[in-house]
Amino acid sequence: MFYDRDRIIHATNSENFHLVDNLVTDGGKMGYRTNKAFRPPWSKLAAGQEEIRKAELRRIADKMKDISTYGLYRAFRLFAGNSTFGPEAEKRLNKYRARLDGTATDADRKFITHITCSEAVMLTYQLAFPNREAPFFILLDAAHTMPSTLVNWLQKNGWEAVSV
Repeated sequence: MFYDRDRIIHATNSENFHLVDNLVTDGGKMGYRTNKAFRPPWSKLAAGQEEIRKAELRRIADKMKDISTYGLYRAFRLFAGNSTFGPEAEKRLNKYRARLDGTATDADRKFITHITCSEAVMLTYQLAFPNREAPFFILLDAAHTMPSTLVNWLQKNGWEAVSV
């Protein structure tokens, strides 16, 4: 997920979540960690809302990267279940929202401890757009959505594929 113009939040099993420059050098060759990203249609927001929403996305992403680790077992969970946003996805989202806002009553008040990359992208947008504003609220079950399914959803919902 792009954090700002030049950096992405990246996760691997060995490095967990961290901010890194998208531009990398390898043996004197320059390249990008990712050469394709999706940009939401910011123009659909009311005037002045783009920067407010981007700041909220960064706030949630910061919280996520500061306390979450890459969940290898969660990556296997992507193969189970269904990517449809249903009652179980709603229940998990509400749990994470309460933990993020500090209103959780469960014993484990950590926001989220283990997560995958695609799950992090979906949850960040779902939490930043609590009124389910389309197409910013990604209407998929973050726990059971493969990256390719996420890409298809973004393309079908007006997100622009951008080469970097």
